[in-house]
Amino acid sequence: FEEPRVHTKTSQDHNTTTSICAVEASLRCNAAAIIVLTTTGNAARICSNYRPRCPIIAVTRNEQVSRQLHLYRAIYPVYYDEERNPSADWIVDVEKRVNHAIRLGKSANFIAAGEYVVVVTGWQSGSGFTNTMRIMQVDGEDSVCLIAK
Repeated sequence: FEEPRVHTKTSQDHNTTTSICAVEASLRCNAAAIIVLTTTGNAARICSNYRPRCPIIAVTRNEQVSRQLHLYRAIYPVYYDEERNPSADWIVDVEKRVNHAIRLGKSANFIAAGEYVVVVTGWQSGSGFTNTMRIMQVDGEDSVCLIAK
């Protein structure tokens, strides 16, 4: 992580800054996974460049992006085929996708109850809005409810 970070120029866009923070946070809290909600796959690719120790679960609604992300180190792409309801709340949609990723991570034994995950999202739908990182603890064996820490 240190070598790619040292060679990165300091004036980066918000996608790169958020991705670097996510990888650093995953190292500091020994996260089980980094969950990236992405439209184009760019944030997940940037996270992969900084070589986190945990898997990156990239959730996207774009099949082509999902296929392309297989080519990058430590990225496990998840195609989320549930259509977004335009009248639904953005936060509810984000939580559904995060919970979907956690369920898949649990079934693949990436994530267990009580472990931390780093979640990278955008503040609105669409490409280029990635600016939010949260560290969350997975709650309970059967539950996918998250507790913000």
